[in-house]
Amino acid sequence: MTWSTEDIMTGLYIAVAVMLIVALYHVIFIVVDMRKIMRRFENVTEEVEAVIMKPLSMTDRALDWAISFFQEKAEKHEKKAHHKE
Repeated sequence: MTWSTEDIMTGLYIAVAVMLIVALYHVIFIVVDMRKIMRRFENVTEEVEAVIMKPLSMTDRALDWAISFFQEKAEKHEKKAHHKE
Protein backbone atom coordinates (compact mmCIF):
# COMPACT_ATOMS: atom_id res chain seq x y z
CA MET A 1 0.00 0.00 0.00
CA THR A 2 1.47 3.29 -1.05
CA TRP A 3 0.68 6.57 0.59
CA SER A 4 -0.10 9.50 -1.62
CA THR A 5 0.39 13.09 -0.58
CA GLU A 6 -3.37 13.51 -0.27
CA ASP A 7 -3.55 10.58 2.16
CA ILE A 8 -0.73 12.04 4.25
CA MET A 9 -2.35 15.48 4.28
CA THR A 10 -5.71 13.97 5.28
CA GLY A 11 -4.03 12.06 8.09
CA LEU A 12 -2.28 15.23 9.28
CA TYR A 13 -5.57 17.18 9.21
CA ILE A 14 -7.22 14.45 11.27
CA ALA A 15 -4.33 14.47 13.75
CA VAL A 16 -4.51 18.27 14.04
CA ALA A 17 -8.29 18.13 14.54
CA VAL A 18 -7.91 15.53 17.31
CA MET A 19 -5.19 17.60 18.98
CA LEU A 20 -7.37 20.73 18.83
CA ILE A 21 -10.27 18.85 20.40
CA VAL A 22 -8.01 17.60 23.20
CA ALA A 23 -6.56 21.09 23.71
CA LEU A 24 -10.02 22.67 23.89
CA TYR A 25 -11.10 19.96 26.34
CA HIS A 26 -8.15 20.90 28.57
CA VAL A 27 -8.86 24.61 28.18
CA ILE A 28 -12.37 24.05 29.56
CA PHE A 29 -10.93 22.51 32.73
CA ILE A 30 -8.28 25.22 33.01
CA VAL A 31 -10.94 27.94 32.78
CA VAL A 32 -13.12 26.25 35.42
CA ASP A 33 -10.14 25.90 37.75
CA MET A 34 -9.17 29.53 37.17
CA ARG A 35 -12.70 30.62 38.09
CA LYS A 36 -12.43 28.67 41.35
CA ILE A 37 -9.01 30.15 42.07
CA MET A 38 -10.23 33.69 41.33
CA ARG A 39 -13.25 33.19 43.59
CA ARG A 40 -10.99 32.04 46.43
CA PHE A 41 -8.61 34.93 45.78
CA GLU A 42 -11.54 37.35 45.92
CA ASN A 43 -12.66 35.90 49.26
CA VAL A 44 -9.14 36.20 50.68
CA THR A 45 -8.91 39.76 49.38
CA GLU A 46 -12.20 40.68 51.06
CA GLU A 47 -10.99 39.21 54.36
CA VAL A 48 -7.67 41.06 54.16
CA GLU A 49 -9.51 44.26 53.32
CA ALA A 50 -11.76 43.79 56.35
CA VAL A 51 -8.75 43.19 58.60
CA ILE A 52 -7.03 46.33 57.30
CA MET A 53 -10.11 48.56 57.18
CA LYS A 54 -11.37 47.79 60.70
CA PRO A 55 -8.43 49.45 62.51
CA LEU A 56 -8.45 52.30 60.00
CA SER A 57 -12.15 52.95 60.57
CA MET A 58 -11.63 52.83 64.35
CA THR A 59 -8.77 55.33 64.02
CA ASP A 60 -10.96 57.54 61.85
CA ARG A 61 -13.74 57.47 64.44
CA ALA A 62 -11.26 58.27 67.22
CA LEU A 63 -9.86 61.20 65.24
CA ASP A 64 -13.36 62.49 64.48
CA TRP A 65 -14.25 62.25 68.16
CA ALA A 66 -11.04 64.04 69.20
CA ILE A 67 -11.56 66.80 66.62
CA SER A 68 -15.15 67.38 67.68
CA PHE A 69 -14.11 67.32 71.37
CA PHE A 70 -11.41 69.95 70.83
CA GLN A 71 -13.71 72.06 68.66
CA GLU A 72 -16.34 72.06 71.42
CA LYS A 73 -13.69 73.03 73.97
CA ALA A 74 -12.47 75.82 71.69
CA GLU A 75 -16.02 77.12 71.19
CA LYS A 76 -16.67 77.13 74.95
CA HIS A 77 -13.34 78.89 75.52
CA GLU A 78 -14.19 81.54 72.91
CA LYS A 79 -17.59 82.17 74.51
CA LYS A 80 -16.02 82.56 77.95
CA ALA A 81 -13.37 84.89 76.52
CA HIS A 82 -16.06 87.21 75.13
CA HIS A 83 -17.85 87.44 78.49
CA LYS A 84 -14.70 88.59 80.26
CA GLU A 85 -14.32 91.65 78.03
